[in-house]
Amino acid sequence: MEQNYRNIYRNARTTAGLTQERWAEVLGISPDAVRQYEAGKILPSDEVVLAMAEVAGQPIVGYWHLVNKSRVAGQILPDVKSRPLSEAVLNLLIRVEDFSRGGLEDLKRLAMDGKITSDEVVAFGEALGELRDLISAAYELEYAQGVE
Repeated sequence: MEQNYRNIYRNARTTAGLTQERWAEVLGISPDAVRQYEAGKILPSDEVVLAMAEVAGQPIVGYWHLVNKSRVAGQILPDVKSRPLSEAVLNLLIRVEDFSRGGLEDLKRLAMDGKITSDEVVAFGEALGELRDLISAAYELEYAQGVE
């Protein structure tokens, strides 16, 4: 994943414009805990991350935390970048168009008989790749900067 997960907690704090000490105070935790989170030594609890996301105004921090915390989530959930609202909308529109033009028709055609043959594996993989890009773009819109 592109995001440096070790630094998501520091990025949330700096986005909020707070020192480690003030951040700890606002979150109701110790400054030492903040230092350990930011050094990647320990992971904060889900409750602390929800508070971080709220105080920083960055709901995406919760998503990144989940992917960082769970190997399963890291393997299943798509890469999601933090984008400005206008960029997220444009990216989603592009992905919808790409998928509508190729991937959707390929999936329909490939799934007609209820199985993917060895001859269809490459086309199926490409269609799923376009679908994953579309799903990622939808998440990026959900967590776009500028959405209150």
